[in-house]
Amino acid sequence: MVDRQDLLVRFATAIATAPVADTLSARLCHACRDLAGSDAAAITVSYTSASRVTLCATDEVSRRLEDLQDVVGEGPGRAASESGRIEVCPVGRAGEGRWAHFDEAAQELVGSAVLHAVPMRPDGEVFGVLTLYQTESLPGRLALDDPTLLMLAAATGAALVRDPTALDEELLSGPWASRARIHQATGMVVAQLGVSADDALAVLRAHAYAGETSLSDIAEQVTGRSLRFTPQ
Repeated sequence: MVDRQDLLVRFATAIATAPVADTLSARLCHACRDLAGSDAAAITVSYTSASRVTLCATDEVSRRLEDLQDVVGEGPGRAASESGRIEVCPVGRAGEGRWAHFDEAAQELVGSAVLHAVPMRPDGEVFGVLTLYQTESLPGRLALDDPTLLMLAAATGAALVRDPTALDEELLSGPWASRARIHQATGMVVAQLGVSADDALAVLRAHAYAGETSLSDIAEQVTGRSLRFTPQ
């Protein structure tokens, strides 16, 4: 296990040397990726609630994998949020996966990879999930062991929770605006179909899954009125 003080010094240094134009969540995400020795990383908060939002992903594939878990309603991130433990998901390895629907769809994006979903628990409760993506181009194991990964994730969550400006900078744009659009689209589907909000969100997710696109894209089509649902 890496020494706690040494890890925090390395973490702070990585954040401080990141481009100043990046948001705090982006700097945290890239620092976690580099310290863990992973190929990519993503940070998602409020994972199992209606307010779920991916604050940062270091590349487009990791962002799409996060969105895919939202669409299919399963995956290591959701499991880590519920269990409070690190959940590991091998993609593209027959018989090894716990989330068949997610694994099948994820293979279209990455072929094969290993996802480590690490719960962020800055104050004991799970605040969100740090997900690290490892492809076959990298060694089979991350550079940090599980206790150290949990420590890193807790420090990341603490930085987001305790900095009063950490989330404000993204409130009116980026992922927050995208989530607000999903809420708006859900309300529109409720009105169009006369169903509950949970059922309306399920309709949007199913449509996104069938169309192999993101939940945000479907929401944009609904709010832009290019897509409308009518009762059968």
